[in-house]
Amino acid sequence: MRTIQQQLKEKGLTNAPERTVPNLNTNTRLIDKECLSRKEWEELMGMNRQTYQKHNGAIRRKR
Repeated sequence: MRTIQQQLKEKGLTNAPERTVPNLNTNTRLIDKECLSRKEWEELMGMNRQTYQKHNGAIRRKR
């Protein structure tokens, strides 16, 4: 047994548009990635930064 939807598709009486997958343009040039130096990476991650601690209510640089 066929469903009503299948019968309508065969006769071309459906109003629903067919779903299509958008074409991805694979020929486009890839964007160059930004290369960071080791020093820049360390700066972004927060390495070699001054650390602080509280001492008698005052915030001082840790030795």
